[in-house]
Amino acid sequence: RLKEKKKKEKIDAIIADIQKYREIVSSPFGKDMAIDAWKNLVAKYPEAQNVDVGDTDILLYRAAGGVSGLGMQFVYIKPGTFIMGSPQIESGRDKDETVHRVTLTKGFYLQTTELTQWQWEKVMGYNPSYFKACGDNCPMEMVSFEDAQAFIRKINQLEGTNKYRLPTEAEWEYACRAGSKMRFCFGNNDNGLSDYAWYYKNVDNVTHSVATKRPNAWGLYDMHGNVWEWCQDWYGKYPRRSVTDAIGPSSGSNRVNRGGSFTSDARYCRSAERLRYYPGYRSNNLGFRLAKDCFD
Repeated sequence: RLKEKKKKEKIDAIIADIQKYREIVSSPFGKDMAIDAWKNLVAKYPEAQNVDVGDTDILLYRAAGGVSGLGMQFVYIKPGTFIMGSPQIESGRDKDETVHRVTLTKGFYLQTTELTQWQWEKVMGYNPSYFKACGDNCPMEMVSFEDAQAFIRKINQLEGTNKYRLPTEAEWEYACRAGSKMRFCFGNNDNGLSDYAWYYKNVDNVTHSVATKRPNAWGLYDMHGNVWEWCQDWYGKYPRRSVTDAIGPSSGSNRVNRGGSFTSDARYCRSAERLRYYPGYRSNNLGFRLAKDCFD
């Protein structure tokens, strides 16, 4: 908690310095003073030495420590093969969960938590969340698939990369299961779900801070419950054959959501459960977490 508080205080201080710079630039003599004011600002934050003059967004981001400065943590998910979907005998299964073998040939990184309100606001500059009173460490919601893509474009721009993206549906389920072949990452029994998830039986119709329940075996929090999560794939029928590096249909009307939420019954929090909405849809129980490619 103290570490997070210090990070936020540092970012607030950087924002205050940037505001002073903007006041100088917008003053009657700002044109003559702009270069010197920028040099003084950059001198205070050596992490931002090569930022273009006047690009305060990138200066703020780099001076704050980039992704790590925002408290984003990732775990490496190694390549592997798993059984996607659910068997017909699984309690609560839906008809669109056809069992098929999926092989992922490339490892990737996945954010350990759902993106938080604070992380979103520091990158995007505003907070459209419904549950603002929940606090900075609560999951970002009221964001569409299109909003998530805008966030990803912005963070890739700030980082000078194109590594960040949403996970594919196959990557998401593989990571959620963390080696499990059962209904949930921990087993089949609904009674254990409260240890891993915020869902309708243990909440008062609100979201909760991320990473306050137990993680799965691969160190991922809230893969069951809290908020549904956007995936990259268009929604479509599963194949019955084995698939390598599945990416879903090439087109469609709806994007996939996974994981269940604080409004969900246990069956909707299962590892194989699928939901879908059109890309512009927003809800107070729908957010996302980032995936990151491994290439340099």
